[in-house]
Amino acid sequence: MRRYRWLIVLGLVLIAAWVLNVSRPGRRPEGCPTGCATATVRLDGPLRVMSLNMLHGFPRFEHLEQRLDIIAAEIRRQDPDLVLLQEVPWHRGNAAQWLAEQVGLNYLYLRANGNRWALLFEEGEVILSRFPLLDATWAELAPRAGFFEHRVVLGATAVTPWGDLPVFTTHLTHGDAGTNRHQAAALKAFVDGAGNGLALVGGDFNAVEGSPQIQSLRWVDTYRRAHPGEEGFTCCVDDLGAGPAELLEKRIDYLFLVPGSGPAKVVASQRILDQPLEVEPGWLWASDHAGLLTEISLEP
Repeated sequence: MRRYRWLIVLGLVLIAAWVLNVSRPGRRPEGCPTGCATATVRLDGPLRVMSLNMLHGFPRFEHLEQRLDIIAAEIRRQDPDLVLLQEVPWHRGNAAQWLAEQVGLNYLYLRANGNRWALLFEEGEVILSRFPLLDATWAELAPRAGFFEHRVVLGATAVTPWGDLPVFTTHLTHGDAGTNRHQAAALKAFVDGAGNGLALVGGDFNAVEGSPQIQSLRWVDTYRRAHPGEEGFTCCVDDLGAGPAELLEKRIDYLFLVPGSGPAKVVASQRILDQPLEVEPGWLWASDHAGLLTEISLEP
């Protein structure tokens, strides 16, 4: 009888350990931040930055392999210098590493939710860069929206031809608006604390531009700067197999320019992957979000 009690206790301990570890942020970023970029020849022009919530699709991972191919092809076509990604999955392998190798860029990845060892799945934020990434920094944004839901920010300094440039990628909660607002404030404090110079912040903020949390950031909304009169909706596609008639309904994804010392001018900004591709046997969206591509001049 005593042996059975010990087995029960051991079982409860193992269950508790699994619950506590099944979804937790990564302890540190991983990847290849320098020395792995092979796309060293770039198109002439200003700095090009891309941001996309790429939809991990847990638990069904609907069309994930096809969508990864589409996203990789779009990165190669647009030839960005920096790519800020959210909801990058680990499922049968690390999608962050796969994308980086496909497009020839350095990368950093930070787990936000899940745990590949406990759940065989996790997802997080990624920075891809043509340039070396130094001084990786990260944090969990408070308050937590739920016991199994974590929101993080991943940052690094990109060593560009125009100088060192801090870049950040993040994904705020889609739940309670008050929690989202506090996470936005935590994000601003983190970015501001990382330095008082020029910086870029991209991500899925799950808040429309008129909301108090977006207004309180007081950063330059690069898409709005380039398109003051357009709706610019980026979300959300309910059916990944829907055709071009599927309408995006709100704008919750942003690429922000944090003002600082030194010249910086938004040259252009556009939505990308905002239409489905024709595939066999029908249509396929790359994600339930559209992405953004912004060109920024850093010349004096």
